[in-house]
This record gives sequence, structure tokens and C-alpha cells, in this order.
Amino acid sequence: MKIHPVAVLMVTLAASFSQVEGFASGNHFGSSRYSALQSSLVLRLVPISNFRDQLTFLSDPDSRLCFSETGKFSREDGHEFELCLAEEADLPDVSKFIVESFGVDVVTISQDSTSLERLIMKPAVELVNGYSGLIAFAEVLAGLRQRMELRLQSTMDTSAPNLDGLSREEKIQISSKTSLVLVLARMRNGEHSGIDVIASVELRLEPCDAKIPFSLPWLDLIERHIASQVGLTPKNEHDLMPYLSSLCVDERYRGQKIGRALVRCVEDIATHWSFSRLYLHVDSDNIAAYELYKSERYTDVGRRWNPFWAGSAAKIGYFVKNLDDFAKAAKMER
Repeated sequence: MKIHPVAVLMVTLAASFSQVEGFASGNHFGSSRYSALQSSLVLRLVPISNFRDQLTFLSDPDSRLCFSETGKFSREDGHEFELCLAEEADLPDVSKFIVESFGVDVVTISQDSTSLERLIMKPAVELVNGYSGLIAFAEVLAGLRQRMELRLQSTMDTSAPNLDGLSREEKIQISSKTSLVLVLARMRNGEHSGIDVIASVELRLEPCDAKIPFSLPWLDLIERHIASQVGLTPKNEHDLMPYLSSLCVDERYRGQKIGRALVRCVEDIATHWSFSRLYLHVDSDNIAAYELYKSERYTDVGRRWNPFWAGSAAKIGYFVKNLDDFAKAAKMER
């Protein structure tokens, strides 16, 4: 997911201010949902265990790893988190978690600075970074709402988007609004309602053109259109395949196989959608993520999205996993 605050500043600020105001009043929800909120039914976390009849993830100890059969992750101190699908009211907390996980500091103070220089510069640096964080939060929140728009207008479940009988353009538009966002979270107690998130991942359908998605899907439509006009569209761009993105785990909970379990859960959902491949992007400089995907048998497609304006993004790896081959290998190992 690409976050470009400068490129979308005006659009994001306008959208975010109206959305924040709407969130406080309830007006940002789809019309089919607004009446539910008016009757005090707040739409929040949907446990993945609700769909255990459709998925095999929770019934397979080798897949769920650190999760219980009911999708719970328990800490030694007794606190418990549950694997769920994110709902409308969860998105601000999910956005905040994603921004904090990826980091948005645009200015840092040199370690060579004197104590006096650091003291003088610190307030200005904190102000700039705080403003950047606000813009990033607004963009991520707006992007999540746009990418989940159609799911937020109906009952939240793990089903695949219905693309039957649609043109290619229509399929891409529908797919860009039907993301699934899985979170490992718990309801927050006390007067500050909301959720505490310690991990998240997103699954949606994307064209197989190696393009790194923007946070705001309409920017992807524009970039793909420009690429097609200058003859940069790959031959298999018509394929829409499951795409994994935004895998985040709170640094306090890393090393407990949460990320690996989330990847396997997404793979199970993609298989349930009747697809045999799952794609993702990973930067080789992100050693932990790179090693995770390699150990889970993802392989480099060998293709990059590299139009002349792509810059350093053209170096980010585009990986795929053949889910059918992995399923056969798993059965042989057993």
C-alpha cells in the first residue's frame, strides 16, 4: 500500500474532515446500515469463528499456529484477543494501528546535534511529524472505507466478490470496493469505546500487473489508465487474483507466529474463493517480512511495475504462491 500525503493532500483532507464529522454523527455509514446505528446497534468486530464451516483454518492446528480453535490469542497475563473481520466502527482504530505500524515520521533530529540544538528543534520536529501522522491517518482511513465500501453495505462475511457477467472494467471497480480486513483485536473497556488492535492484514482481488496499490483505489484506476495509454500494460493484466497487503503485527507481539498465522488464514480464504494463486509485494529490505514469505513458499514472479514514473517502487518484489501445489505438499507431508 502506497501512502502519498502530498499527492492526495487536498482530496484526503476534504474527505477526512467530512468523514470524521460523519463518524461522530453516524452519517458516514451506508444507508442500509444507518438505521441500525440509530437503533443503538454499533457494527463492530465479526469473529472469524463465525465462518468455521466455510474455512478450514481454525480446524487445522498446523495452520492456525498460535490461535485456538475459536480464533483466540491468549496472553500470559490473561488478556485475550480474537481474530475478526473489521467492521465500520472499527476502521478508525485499525487505521491508527496501520499508520503506527508503518511509521510516518518525515523529519528526524540528527544524532550529531548538540543537546541545545535538539532542545530547540524538538518542538518543530514533533509538530511536523504530528501533522504528517494526521494526514497519513486521514488517507488510510479514507482508503479503507473506499476499499471496503460494498462490504460495508451488506452483511460482513468471508465470501468472494460476485463478478459474474461483468465487463473487465466493472470487475476491477467491484473488486476495488470489496476488501476484507482481518484484525487480531479486543474490545476496549471503559468510557473510551473502540478496539485495541495488535495485528491486521487485508485481502482483495487485484489485476496481475505487478502494480503496487495506492491507499486510495481511484488513484490506481488513473495510473493503470495512463499506463495503458502509453503501452505499458502487461499481457496478463486481465487476470484478477487474490492479493495480500498491509500485514502488520504490533512489535510487542512479534515472534509469536501471529503474522504467519494471518498469512495462512488469508490463503484459506483465497482457496475458499476458488482461486489457486495468491499475490503480494514485499521489499527485500524488510528482512522479517521477506523471510516470512520465502519460508511460506512464496516465489518472485520476476516482473515489476516499472513505468518511468515508478521510481524506487519498481524495485519492490512481486511474489506469488501456488496454493494448489502447497495443499498437495501439505497432504503428502501428513
